[in-house]
Amino acid sequence: MDSYTKTDLVKKTIQCVYIVASRRTSSRFADDTIKSSIEALKDRYDFLQGVTLYNEVPEESDKYVSFSSTSIEQLTLENIGKAIESFIRIVYEELSEEAGLYFITELKEYAGKNYTRAIGNCGVDLDQIQLEQHHAYERRERKKKLKQGGSTENLLGYNWEKVSSWHHEEGSKYCTLYDEQGQVLDRLNLDRIIQNYVETLSGEVTADPVKLEKEVRIFEKEYNLLKLMLKGDMEADTAIKMLQITRDELNGMIKKLSKMEMVQYVTTDTIELTNSGISYVNNQERL
Repeated sequence: MDSYTKTDLVKKTIQCVYIVASRRTSSRFADDTIKSSIEALKDRYDFLQGVTLYNEVPEESDKYVSFSSTSIEQLTLENIGKAIESFIRIVYEELSEEAGLYFITELKEYAGKNYTRAIGNCGVDLDQIQLEQHHAYERRERKKKLKQGGSTENLLGYNWEKVSSWHHEEGSKYCTLYDEQGQVLDRLNLDRIIQNYVETLSGEVTADPVKLEKEVRIFEKEYNLLKLMLKGDMEADTAIKMLQITRDELNGMIKKLSKMEMVQYVTTDTIELTNSGISYVNNQERL
């Protein structure tokens, strides 16, 4: 796990988030936000009860966080990952616009590749979190413009009349919508839709306030892989070298794209673009 203990990962997460938030707001504001976020998560993640934070710590110091218990080392990587992801999400939501659009980008740059890879091994996808924040920012900006201009613009960018067909693979929680030309219009998270439906009709809101609505989109590295595949056949080692990634990262990208129906296996060790993948790249290139 890149020489990080589980305690190290949590401590580094809190430390790095504090530093980046301090740069974008103030040390006092960042400290208050982090303390309130940890307080909100303590009931769900017991090991956070042993966290102590120290005020006014200089950026070059690693003494902002300490643990009074070593029980964290007995937890699974999955549990550690869930705690780290929840913490990052809730802090960003608390900081909101003060944190800026590129909070996660700066967090990754400050923490370094080894840390990013280590928490990725715990199931934390910072790229996905960053992408969700970008889309959330775009939605807020569009809503502001609509409010200012009084427009009734369609926020989806399409309506039901444009939906020619849809596809849902058994076992998947996503449904893909297509237009008459077979182009992908949207990917819908069925879990989220069902939750919204029940909450609306029951009048109760039971959603976890820490979790953001997840949108299945393709981030830059996956998109670059799709573009390379569209140009022609290549070996895995070639893709790894051109994209400057590890084999594990490549396998993770392929797994994600396969779930999104952008690539498919034709043999046990050979993949190819699906029609959806080809259409997506061609559409993006025309934008």
